[in-house]
Amino acid sequence: ASVAKCFAADTANIAATNAVQIFGGNGFSKEYPVEKLMRDAKIYQIYEGTSQIQRIVISRHILQKVANTGSAS
Repeated sequence: ASVAKCFAADTANIAATNAVQIFGGNGFSKEYPVEKLMRDAKIYQIYEGTSQIQRIVISRHILQKVANTGSAS
């Protein structure tokens, strides 16, 4: 679940940033829905644990698996 959340949040943030750049200055105007997409994408990185915390959870899981089996796969 941590991998999915981290990937989705990062991908949404990249897509929203690109959309804002395409719109230029209007990307931050409330007249266009892209402004809300940017806010929503940012909150996904914070909600239910920041992306950094999710990466720590993923790393711990991998390290635990390696310690138990000797392999990450």
